[in-house]
Amino acid sequence: MRVKLIIVVILIFSLLLPGVYAEPDTELIKEIMECPEEEVISISSSYEYIESLKSMGYYKHDYKDDHINARNAVLRFQSDCNLPADGIQGPVFKSAMIKRLMMGTKFRSPDIIARAPSKGHWITINRTKRILTLYRGKTVIRKYPIAIGKDSAKTPQGKFYVYLKRKNPMWTGGRSAKPVAGGSPKNPLGTRWIGLSPGKGNLYGIHGNNSPYSIGGRVSKGCIRMINSDVLSLYNIVSIGAPVWIGDDSTLRKWGVTQKSFY
Repeated sequence: MRVKLIIVVILIFSLLLPGVYAEPDTELIKEIMECPEEEVISISSSYEYIESLKSMGYYKHDYKDDHINARNAVLRFQSDCNLPADGIQGPVFKSAMIKRLMMGTKFRSPDIIARAPSKGHWITINRTKRILTLYRGKTVIRKYPIAIGKDSAKTPQGKFYVYLKRKNPMWTGGRSAKPVAGGSPKNPLGTRWIGLSPGKGNLYGIHGNNSPYSIGGRVSKGCIRMINSDVLSLYNIVSIGAPVWIGDDSTLRKWGVTQKSFY
């Protein structure tokens, strides 16, 4: 089955090449899926998946390391589809890729908002899926993959708001490390800090990172880490006072926010 899905992805990807337009050949795809496994030629998939993500706009040259950029593209795609953001090209990711490629530009976010706390911009942080969603009213503006607090220092659940914003924040180092100046590439906070209302903006925040492979994990001391270019984008949009709802998938549903997975 895995090999068949790879071939279907490659088949659909070929339709996205510049200068080529055609409807997906559903009969051919059906024939491939029904073909006995031993009659299907094995093809390496990684390149085709990443090229497809590039065609959909998920791949960005954030780093000199192409492996990090490719992983970030997977994370961004997973976030858009409300899949757990882990950067892994697993079966669910591949299923979502096939559906997205077949839909083309018809894809819309599967989010359902029963009650929005603001007609303006506001944020949800899904701890289960490690996704930050920026809304305007009931409309999804953008989704971002994040890292959250580890089990021993969980990101708090609750309805908060943006308390303050800082450019090039200094990292104090806590009790175990030396301080790092704001703007330094070694700064664990990156170049932006969006402080949340608990602790008057100085205890928990949404910020960048100096460890790109940490995105998608449960690794922080409670803060929300983002890809550096993503937090720059968010920082420029969200205002002080914007609501920030943090919760597990089930908690967000109780609050009227349903973020169904697409795959």
